[in-house]
Amino acid sequence: MIFYAPECTLDHNTYTLSEVESKHCIKVLRNKIGSEIEIINGHGGQFMCEIIDDHHKKCEVKITKKTQHPSKENDTHIAMAIPKSSDRLEWFMEKATEIGITRLSLINCEHSERRSFNQTRLAKITVSALKQSKRFHLPIIEEAIKFDDFIKKHPKGYIGHCNVDNKIMGREMNQLMPFLIGPEGDFSNEEIQRAKDSGYLSVDLSKNRLRTETAALSAVFYLSNILV
Repeated sequence: MIFYAPECTLDHNTYTLSEVESKHCIKVLRNKIGSEIEIINGHGGQFMCEIIDDHHKKCEVKITKKTQHPSKENDTHIAMAIPKSSDRLEWFMEKATEIGITRLSLINCEHSERRSFNQTRLAKITVSALKQSKRFHLPIIEEAIKFDDFIKKHPKGYIGHCNVDNKIMGREMNQLMPFLIGPEGDFSNEEIQRAKDSGYLSVDLSKNRLRTETAALSAVFYLSNILV
């Protein structure tokens, strides 16, 4: 079983798990002194450990092996409108973390039906997906931002919408630029034009009309598996 300890570093020889992780390790999984567990810190660090104190609120471990995994060269950055259903956003982030997203920006568009999200809950789901998928770098979740403010912050990138007039091929894409995904009602024509004027290129993700979270997941898969 993998446990999450964001403050554990390569400088540590011992470490005390958080109360939440300690309870799960000792009370739920019934690990004891001498049990071997694995810790990740979400920053590339992987630690093989042996439990030396099985207290259910402050489980202490001795680190027996340390590994620092490098981050990916490409930045799989998705900027998507907040889905109407919070369940769909959580489903997206769980699957996107498994596939390889590195950064998520939630944007408010003209046709957005929802303009806020529970960042704390989404972060917990992301950590759970990180442990499940055995990845080592926790994706960054940014606070919600207005469409135009995002364009100013990231003046170039890719935009998926329903009226694509040209298709950019995978090998032509810059791995370090964000991918914009609109709401259920798509971006407005004015938003699409402002993005293009700024330097965004249109990308055709599918011949079918996709829901926001499906389109965003397609973009994650596209960037994570083609742009390598």
